[in-house]
Amino acid sequence: MREGEILILHGSRPGRDQPVEDLENLDVAQGIAQTLAGRGHPVRMSPVGLDLSRLHQELSDRPPELVFNLAEGLDGLDRLGAAVPALLEALAIPYTGNPPHVLALADDKLALKAVLREAGIPTPAGDDHRGPFLVKARHQHASLGLDPGARVETRDQALSLVHRKTRTHHTAFFAEAYIEGREFNLSILEDPPGEPRVLPPAEIRFHAWPEDTPKIVDHAAKWDPSSVRFAHTIRDFPDGGGPDRPLLEALATTSRQVFSKLGLRGYARIDFRVDASGQPFVIDLNPNPTLDPGAGFVQAALRAGWDYPGLLDQILAAAEATGHPPTTRPPMESPPS
Repeated sequence: MREGEILILHGSRPGRDQPVEDLENLDVAQGIAQTLAGRGHPVRMSPVGLDLSRLHQELSDRPPELVFNLAEGLDGLDRLGAAVPALLEALAIPYTGNPPHVLALADDKLALKAVLREAGIPTPAGDDHRGPFLVKARHQHASLGLDPGARVETRDQALSLVHRKTRTHHTAFFAEAYIEGREFNLSILEDPPGEPRVLPPAEIRFHAWPEDTPKIVDHAAKWDPSSVRFAHTIRDFPDGGGPDRPLLEALATTSRQVFSKLGLRGYARIDFRVDASGQPFVIDLNPNPTLDPGAGFVQAALRAGWDYPGLLDQILAAAEATGHPPTTRPPMESPPS
């Protein structure tokens, strides 16, 4: 890594009441800053909001050597997250994570599903099948509006719920086929030459789940430690052998296809549901997943052999290798196999 300054960009919203996902984003930014500073990197942090002119001025007045981009949206609007890397590319500043077109695609789940189908990658059917259905936010991440009532049986119920949630949350919702079955998260870390390395797969287990509650990682299961669903949503890393080996290999293959065909870069997490027949379906793409040390992406990287500082170095090395200025350091070594 070059010795110039690293600028860490993180999300920010006006006002005192910050949602839990924004607070996590700030905590992660501070943790990364501390880790990189401890390794001798000059680091500064800056919040990003709707006023991109302020960011443009800051980047022009004090251009960093590289940006560590943690800005998932602008003022809580995930749809605007692509504006940050677009600005960085316009200024020829290398940055970590995914490019603008990937962020824009991931932030429109209906568009993402269309691109996946065109690429021959299975994803749940839309609202034109018989049911059951799951109603989800079209543009927002963090399981916005996702609760046990999001699963309904009929198309009429699904369309009614889409309208109701759209009005309640002031953002578009849509319905897709609900896949009853297992759930997996596949994390991918790009090697500096541009090759996607699939990290150990994680299965989300719904332990002792109430029978009348759909097995989904809803908002409470993801963000509310006081919720029973939070306590009973368990991440498990299968050993890769036994009867699940063909399934895990298929998930890894599909993850590489998503990474390459959609033009992903840096790092990402791809979420799957697997039906009773063993058919995997891509249900979500999370570019630039959280780098919280306890979250799934980091935990998968730790199981692959990286420590946290080494993981950050790998992300920086991949950014350098694809950035506008030429890299001056050979690629990072892979962890022991």
